[in-house]
Amino acid sequence: MKTHMCEADHRSTPLRILCTTATNAISELAELSRVGGIDGLTAMEYAEYQHGAVLVACQAYAVGTVGDLNKCRESLGLSPLKKLTLYRSNEANLPHTHVEQINALANLFKHRDEWENWPTNETTRVMRYFGILESTEFPLDAGIRSIIGESSDLRRMAEVLEGWRFMQFQHWYYDVLPV
Repeated sequence: MKTHMCEADHRSTPLRILCTTATNAISELAELSRVGGIDGLTAMEYAEYQHGAVLVACQAYAVGTVGDLNKCRESLGLSPLKKLTLYRSNEANLPHTHVEQINALANLFKHRDEWENWPTNETTRVMRYFGILESTEFPLDAGIRSIIGESSDLRRMAEVLEGWRFMQFQHWYYDVLPV
């Protein structure tokens, strides 16, 4: 059987480049703070913007994966899957996944200035599940650390999503291909 164009992951390299750039920028902020060029609090505030950019790019990667998978499925005459079905799909049957967390953190970055108080919605429910509260000082940093651990290499975010994409294609496309 021919490989469908949508199977190729054309989003991975640009996401990894952005993650590398953001990692380097955060490293420079830390160095500026270390030598007294800026204070640590300001460095962390600036780093939140780098984290936000990465999270929004990760969100776009996840949405693009949903579109790619559905194009492949439609080529087989299968019905498309809903975004949240895929975001919530996990082998461990956990209440929420890291993809949902990435989506929630990206939404927080994009919309937090609109919120006088945290609303009760899916974004804040997912974040609370992962321990990110309205009182969390640097929520994007805390959220990313809960996904990739203490590593400062944001390319690990891309790795998480690439693994998720592989799992989704395996389960929802390759496993249903006609023999």
